[in-house]
Amino acid sequence: MVSGASIHRPQQPGSLLQTSRPAITSEPLGRMLCGGLVLLLLLTRFFGVAESADRGETLWFVSLWLVTLLLWAMISWKSLAPIAPLGWFGIGVGLLAGGHVVSALIVVANTGDKRSAINLAWEWIGVATGWFLLRQQCQSFAFRRELLAGLIATGTSIGALGLHQHYVEFPSMARKFGPLFDRLKVADPVEAAMIRNELAKENIPVEGPSLTLFEKRLRDSREPLGFFALANNLGGFLCVCLVLSASVVSSIWQSSDQSKWRRMVLWGFILLVLSWCLLLTKSRTAWIGALIGLGLHRLLTRNIMLTGKRWRLVLAVAAILAVAGWGLSRFGGLDQQVLTEAPKSLQYRLQYWSATLPMIREHFLFGVGPGQFRWNYLLYKLPEASEEIADPHNLVLDVAANAGLFAVIGLLTICLLLFRTVVNLGSSGVPSASTDDSVLGYFALCITGIIWIVYLFAGADDRILILLPMVGTLFWMLRKSLLNLREDSNWVAVGWVTASISLLAHLCGAGGIGMPAISLLLMALIAAAEGSRQGSVKDCGHLKLGNAVIVSTLCIGLFVALFVTGIRPVAVVDEKLFAGDQLLRRGMLEAADADYRAAEAADRWSAEPIRRRAELAYRRAQTDQFHSNESFQIAVGLMRDVKSRDPTSFRDDVRLGSWWMERWYSTRNAGDAKEAVAAFERVCARYPTNALLMAELAFARDSAGLGDSAKEIASQSLRQDVINHERGHIDRYLSDQVRIRLESFVESPNEERHGN
Repeated sequence: MVSGASIHRPQQPGSLLQTSRPAITSEPLGRMLCGGLVLLLLLTRFFGVAESADRGETLWFVSLWLVTLLLWAMISWKSLAPIAPLGWFGIGVGLLAGGHVVSALIVVANTGDKRSAINLAWEWIGVATGWFLLRQQCQSFAFRRELLAGLIATGTSIGALGLHQHYVEFPSMARKFGPLFDRLKVADPVEAAMIRNELAKENIPVEGPSLTLFEKRLRDSREPLGFFALANNLGGFLCVCLVLSASVVSSIWQSSDQSKWRRMVLWGFILLVLSWCLLLTKSRTAWIGALIGLGLHRLLTRNIMLTGKRWRLVLAVAAILAVAGWGLSRFGGLDQQVLTEAPKSLQYRLQYWSATLPMIREHFLFGVGPGQFRWNYLLYKLPEASEEIADPHNLVLDVAANAGLFAVIGLLTICLLLFRTVVNLGSSGVPSASTDDSVLGYFALCITGIIWIVYLFAGADDRILILLPMVGTLFWMLRKSLLNLREDSNWVAVGWVTASISLLAHLCGAGGIGMPAISLLLMALIAAAEGSRQGSVKDCGHLKLGNAVIVSTLCIGLFVALFVTGIRPVAVVDEKLFAGDQLLRRGMLEAADADYRAAEAADRWSAEPIRRRAELAYRRAQTDQFHSNESFQIAVGLMRDVKSRDPTSFRDDVRLGSWWMERWYSTRNAGDAKEAVAAFERVCARYPTNALLMAELAFARDSAGLGDSAKEIASQSLRQDVINHERGHIDRYLSDQVRIRLESFVESPNEERHGN
């Protein structure tokens, strides 16, 4: 048991920070360059939207991982570098990533959103490749030291961005867009169209539940996001950086070096930024993860007696936390709802988990496929639940639902091995390591400077242009502070393991393992923990020429396949859709349709180009006010083609049903109403707990003369609306006008309503 473990102590405690100038290692420059690329590829993932992987926006990261693997194979063969065995961790990672890839291929071979499935399959190949490279590099103490400095520097910089978002950017947005939201509620149709156009330019939802949720979030909640789309994901990243920073501070504090106070000033600032921003995210799961990590770290290093200065340190930290809590509550960073609504948050998660279990039972072996969870979940969503979630907010259920049994086995293997590492660390300590300097950090800084120059001339996001120099400066300062830090002190070595467990604890309540940035972070922590436990690789063999050729051929083949099936079609579709949208705004319909056709031809799996063509054809039909049947039939046919590429999404059938209803209002043809009924029935079959969609089906049935069935579905819609009001789901409320009409279906015979 962990509680019975003891910590290996160095023979000379107090010599953890050496005062002599460290020597530069003589490690081959090729291997150092490879390590610098691996480090940069990992850290740059946190400067993009982690949740956008399903759209293919980050596939270029996968290509860079493959190129780096090819470079590693060539350098390792040439320099006869020792190769770290993959071991049981390799089997676990292989099952986890391979399960997602196989599940995605099944989606491509059958039905589902094939484009998002293939994009995420490539991302998981990138994750597995990244883990393999991190596993090799983390055998070097110098790389683990640079990785530690890089992660903390990146986390601190993004934490500073989060503070700016909370106190400056988001209040400014509320002042700018708040009056527009108020005006939109009372504006006439012409003014409302102008307001929606202005909001759309800022990528703000302009109608429906999405608009309601965005307005509520903007007015009532200002949680920082960093470069993530959700505060929970930022919280998970900050929680890892906080645990790692605390492990370094513990190691510095227990040393007898006279210069430690200068270091403590820097690290105190880092702890303040990380913990402050973490609290502002209001991510309870990240808080719990951080507490678990810090508590476990203390447990594994409990042989350190809290006497003298250490008692004063504990009291000082407690005082700082008390002042920080008061300050956050005083200036609006925290409120009572963060704690009082914790049971409600847990209740929501229980709803998600309860609805996910039947899905897993029906797709036990391979799951529903990466990127397919949201639309499949709606079929099982409980009536009392509100959100159309993209994952079940639970690590194990997420993997089981998306990738099935084999991926779950891989995940559980990783978790068991991590706990074994905890026990081994507690019982035997870690091997000592060299404190020599390396040029790896210099490579990383030089490449960062080149990236910054490219971003500058490419007109990149101003936030990145500001944060990259901040990360570089902090990285340089931290690596200097860590330069003489010996990892055999256990504090830092244990930090890698406890940070891994912190992230896993957070993911058990927040989800996110399907995001490459999060999964790569977990892989990096695991690789560093294994490297800390095992020390330098000895007598593990070298990469022979034949194996180097196999790895190189595999990298080249995967790169070509990635370019053909991922990077090229995604890039062409994005380019052509953007060009078509620009032409459409200028009223050039034929030219816009040509671009949409080119996008459709470039990607056989993406439904979006056909969706745009269908909307364009429907726009033409509207100009004819449905007197010309040709354009409308083309629009309907294209929308059915959309369903062949993306059959699980209910939104296309919603659009199709609304088109048939608008046509019925013009033609009063019962056949048009029946087509609307068929479309809305498909919608409700896939999403049976949406009150508004049930109302649309009731209206369509009534228009088609199906009074009895309209009465039945109207009753279901009203019952669901009552549940929504009881649960406080304001974005799901039916309008008064819709409720009155539905109640008339229930209370009045069909003949009375139609005057028969």
